[in-house]
Amino acid sequence: MPYDAERFPASTVVDALTDALKSRNAIVAAPPGAGKSTVIPLALLSAFPHKKILLMQPRRVVVRSLAAYLAEQLNEPVGQRVGYRIRGEARVSEQTRLEIITEGILARRIAQDPELADVGLIIFDEFHERSIHSDFGLALALDVQDGLRDDLRLLVMSATLDTDSLTSLLPDAAICVSEGRMFDVKEIYSGQIAAHQLHEAVARFTRQACEQVDGDVLVFLPGAGAIKKVSQLLATAPPHTKPIIHHLYGALGKEQQSNALKADSQGRQKVILATNIAETSLTIDNIEAVVDSGLENIAVFNPATGLTQLNQQMISKASATQRKGRAGRLKPGICIRLWSKEQQDRLAGYTVAQILREDITPLLLDTLAWGTTPDELRLLDQPSKAQLNSAMSALIAMDAVATSTTGVVTLTAYGQQLARFPCHPRLAHMLLTARDKTKTVDSQLCQAALWIAALAEDSGRMSDGLVSEALSNADKTTVARLSRQAKRYLSLLSPPDKHLPLTPCHELEPASIALAIALAWQDRIAFWQKEQWKLANGRGARWLGVPVKSDWLAVLSGQQVGSEVNIRLAEPLTFAVIKTWFSKHLITAKQVTFHRDSGQIQARQVTRFNQIILASEPVAAASADEMAQAWLDYLKEQPMSEFPLPDNAWQWLNRIALAARLNLAQPQAFDQADPWPEVSESVLSIIDEKSLLTHLKKCKKREDLINLPWQTLLQQSLSWPQQHALEHFLPLSVAVPTGNMRYLEYLPDGQVILSVKMQEMYGSCTQIIVGNNAVPVTLSLLSPAGRPLQKTNNLAAFWQGSYQEIKKEMKGRYPKHFWPDDPANAEPTTRTKKHMNG
Repeated sequence: MPYDAERFPASTVVDALTDALKSRNAIVAAPPGAGKSTVIPLALLSAFPHKKILLMQPRRVVVRSLAAYLAEQLNEPVGQRVGYRIRGEARVSEQTRLEIITEGILARRIAQDPELADVGLIIFDEFHERSIHSDFGLALALDVQDGLRDDLRLLVMSATLDTDSLTSLLPDAAICVSEGRMFDVKEIYSGQIAAHQLHEAVARFTRQACEQVDGDVLVFLPGAGAIKKVSQLLATAPPHTKPIIHHLYGALGKEQQSNALKADSQGRQKVILATNIAETSLTIDNIEAVVDSGLENIAVFNPATGLTQLNQQMISKASATQRKGRAGRLKPGICIRLWSKEQQDRLAGYTVAQILREDITPLLLDTLAWGTTPDELRLLDQPSKAQLNSAMSALIAMDAVATSTTGVVTLTAYGQQLARFPCHPRLAHMLLTARDKTKTVDSQLCQAALWIAALAEDSGRMSDGLVSEALSNADKTTVARLSRQAKRYLSLLSPPDKHLPLTPCHELEPASIALAIALAWQDRIAFWQKEQWKLANGRGARWLGVPVKSDWLAVLSGQQVGSEVNIRLAEPLTFAVIKTWFSKHLITAKQVTFHRDSGQIQARQVTRFNQIILASEPVAAASADEMAQAWLDYLKEQPMSEFPLPDNAWQWLNRIALAARLNLAQPQAFDQADPWPEVSESVLSIIDEKSLLTHLKKCKKREDLINLPWQTLLQQSLSWPQQHALEHFLPLSVAVPTGNMRYLEYLPDGQVILSVKMQEMYGSCTQIIVGNNAVPVTLSLLSPAGRPLQKTNNLAAFWQGSYQEIKKEMKGRYPKHFWPDDPANAEPTTRTKKHMNG
């Protein structure tokens, strides 16, 4: 162990952990302040004397900082026994035994060397953050362990003590639990703060914190924009303690990040304005106060637009705990939370896993390259169907995948090429297309593609406008950063024996920039139409840059706002380029579709670029088959709530939903009962399409759709045992005490209502139950005029209770009707007293 390891609580689990890793995997659960990231990796070096240890961390700044700290514990420079590797940067040597890497590095390493012959242990640190790379990396490592390296050991470390989900992936793993080490941190709640007052409030509470503590103050903000605004406010009205202000977020340079983490050389108080990058792992000494905005920026992918946007949201309880813990590492501290105690109680437990909210096209490509599919990988969470469909569509458009006659999806040779590039498949496709179509990496197009590939991963740091101007006006630091990444891509495209130069970004032709962008995102090409921009994927858009003369734009980045997209970075494109490079997406064909204004199906000759209609002229009337198919296409677009169904069909759907919820018995089933259909997403998923098309041929306008025999079509989708069970256990009507049949109403939430006049229920105390004795029917008792008087599913209690009050009022309003004193034993009737006596 390092010389000062004993001061960390995590040191208490080292012996048990070392012993466990001799024969199996392990899970370490250690709360904030335990020192698991600093103590355990060094302590395990002796357990793997002839193999490397790979330590995965979610952020580059953490990798550098942790490597420096651990190397210092060994009195060595970084790059000897402790080294690190991030994209485009490595400090390792032949002596390196502990290699700290960002999570994306592992998947590439396994793809290149599945055996991992020189690795003995892989540590997945901060696994509770649930990045898509850590999920995928663990799944691949488990495959390697099972198929190639049963001696490889895996250690998953998490700051949460909830290990149930992890043990499902690592059922035989030893679980080592460490206590945390945190001094008391006083929580101060500001109460709810309006969004427009947030920056002022953060600055105000930061000044207050500076004056309350002697140590440094760590301020959590959602992003770089908020950090800069608060920094300006603090510069205008600084705290009385005159602290030095530091920024800390992922896009900063190494030196700025390092300065934020180190103690001030002149002993001044520091204020560190940080994103959630500072929540875990980073060693930041002397923090005595935390000011927490309670907000974070989360990337969310919209499969409908293909855009990933940053959404600002409240943090989870787990993140709030992590942030608070920063103030209690060395001594008691304070944590000022800019929300109310009531809001704290309502926070989500954890942030939604990245794999459930981001673009999984890279994940799908890498998974197929590994020779499997996401559903076969051991992932804690499976991506949604919409995510998978979007990713598969993108790969199909690039000719990266092929489907066999049996439906098995595999990568093409071109797909294998794409998988070798350490970037999004769209960018890899752009780079390869630019090189292969121009036959050289020296061409303006290929050179532009190199810069665009670098900029695409950096575009959040650019102001809105033309890409060509953003590159020409970029500062030296930005150009140097982009240039380093562009040169890495150039080395991948170039012959191994040639080192070709990179064209300076200010010398790139705007036309080449536009084409390169379009090669990556042809579905984002925008056209000026009817006083607005329309994207090739069908979405409306607004251009935030200066006006342009061109009718076409190649869009590099944008942000979803409601139903529209704000275009942030783009470059004008010509229609001549579209005709030359994207001709297969320019289609002229007869189109039979629903016309919303007329409410009818219309046939037109349409020229389109993807979803952008360039020309449209009416043509001869459509055939009956074309009309039916158009109606079907229209119905497929309708949300469940707007589907044109009559009341009896809605009742049928509610009955089926209830049957599925109850898993209703099917006594007439000969063998295993068929599963009840799922009706929550689409009516069309139940109905036989061929039968529906036959009826749709008769429809002339939208109003005709509701008159189709929907209930019959729906009923035919059930097997005979299901039809029998539905009629027997969830009937449409029941007999009431008068002997009359009265309809039951099935509600979407599973309630069943019987609306019946109160007089018809006299003489009965029996509860009506349907659903094979599982669902009590709620009685809606009506007045003689049919107005609701009372709802109950306990008739006996009603007769003895509130009926007496209702009787007093009703006898005066309806004196001709029968209102007995003892309704439980009275004769049920549908008549007035006069006709009863007669």
